[in-house]
Amino acid sequence: MRTVIEIKLVLDNLYGFDIMKPTRMRKYSYARKVLTVLASNYGHTNEEIFINLKIPHDLVIYNHKTIHNIKKIDMHMYNKCIDRLDLKMNKILTLKSLSDNQTADDINEKLRSLSRKDLMYFKSSVFEPFLKKIDFEKSIIDL
Repeated sequence: MRTVIEIKLVLDNLYGFDIMKPTRMRKYSYARKVLTVLASNYGHTNEEIFINLKIPHDLVIYNHKTIHNIKKIDMHMYNKCIDRLDLKMNKILTLKSLSDNQTADDINEKLRSLSRKDLMYFKSSVFEPFLKKIDFEKSIIDL
């Protein structure tokens, strides 16, 4: 099994800078996000990540929850690191696949593509009746 430090060194090389440099610049924070998520997905515990990188477990958890915010270049770095280290794990195929709520993202995307007229029609004839039905069903369950 590859160590957290080995993963970090490969990512340092791919990015071209020390990703643990203490800065809040986006490129560094996204690179650290890639590092912690990659190490965690590979099987390293939050404790191992903390011992090796001094990244607290709450930040590792936060990085997992917000990994979908990374840029396409960061996704490529994640995948290149998997290739370079020959890690037996899945690659990220699309940034969209990182979202925890893919169904909501798909619905939002379709709603954004509707015209204002179609959106108003959807709201009044489909969405509001649907919400009323859900509320009614919840009230029956609560009895």
